[in-house]
Amino acid sequence: MLLGLAVAPGQFFAIGSDERFFEGVETMEGKRAFILGISGIIGQNLALELKKRGWEVSGAARFSDPDKREVFRQNDIETAVFDVTRDDPADLPPADVVFLEIWDPTRPDLIWPINYFGVGRVVERYAGEADFVNGCTINVYGATAEQPDESFPCRPDTEYGRSRYSQERLIDYFCERSGSRGIHIRYAHANTAENGIVRRMADAIVAEKSLGPNPDERLQVIGLEDFVRVTAEAVNWLDRPPAIVNCCHPRVWTKRELAEALHERLGYGKVIFDRETGGLEESVYADSKRMIDWFGEPQVSVETILQRVADRF
Repeated sequence: MLLGLAVAPGQFFAIGSDERFFEGVETMEGKRAFILGISGIIGQNLALELKKRGWEVSGAARFSDPDKREVFRQNDIETAVFDVTRDDPADLPPADVVFLEIWDPTRPDLIWPINYFGVGRVVERYAGEADFVNGCTINVYGATAEQPDESFPCRPDTEYGRSRYSQERLIDYFCERSGSRGIHIRYAHANTAENGIVRRMADAIVAEKSLGPNPDERLQVIGLEDFVRVTAEAVNWLDRPPAIVNCCHPRVWTKRELAEALHERLGYGKVIFDRETGGLEESVYADSKRMIDWFGEPQVSVETILQRVADRF
C-alpha cells in the first residue's frame, strides 16, 4: 500500500475551500501547530486547514522542489528546509501540537533513517513540550485474512510496516516518559483524481496491463479530504499513552470488484489479472468502527473517488 502519496513537482491539491469536509473541527485560535513533512500531499492541505481554523502553523520538509514553499508564503505559513536524518531538531520552532506527516515512498533506502531515526530525533526534541498527531499506516497490521481493529496484534511483514510500527512504539515511549499526549492515525489508501490506488488501477486498465496476481485481495479506498479532516480533528482525542485509530473507509472491496466498478466508469480498456482467483491472504485492511464513532462517516463517497479518476481520461 502507498500510504504516502507522492506529488508531482508543483502540484497542489487544495481541498480547504470546501467547508463541508471540515464541519465540526474545533477552532484553535493562537495554538501553534508544527507539521513535519509539510510539503507532502497531506501536509500541504493540513497546513491550510489548520491555518483557516485559527492555528499558528509552521512546518519543515526537505523541499527538493523549492517552488513548493510559495503556497505557504502566500498563506503566512512559515517553513524551513530540514532533513530529519542530519539537521538539528533544536532549530525547529516551538509548538503545542506536532503533526508527523513525513515519509518518502520513492526512497526505500530511507525507510528506517526517516521513519525511526529521523522522526525519533524530532519527537525527542518536542517531548514534554508538545503533543503528537502521528500519521501512520495500516501496514503495521501486516497482511491478514482477518479485518483488524485497533486491538488486533500488529505483525508487520514489510520493512515499511516494521519501521512504522517501531515508530509508534518510540513515540509511545517518549510520551510516557515526558507526559506528552498523542494519537496514531493508521491511514489506508488516500485517493485524489491524480494520486492513489484508484488512479494506478485506471492507468493499468486503460493500458490493458495486468493488475497483478490477487483479484480477491481486500482493500479500502478513501478520499484525501477525509484523511485531512480526521487528522485535523485528532487533537480532540489525544491521550497518554497515545490513542490509536484506523482511518479507512468502511466499504471493503476485492481488487477485482473495485477494478470492474472503475472500468464501468471509464468505458474502455480491460480488467486483467494474472489469475482468476486468489490473494485474500495478501489483504492489508482495517476496521473503521472507531473512526466512525469518533469522527463520523467518511464524507467523500467511493463513487465520487471513482468518478473523479474516470473524468481524467
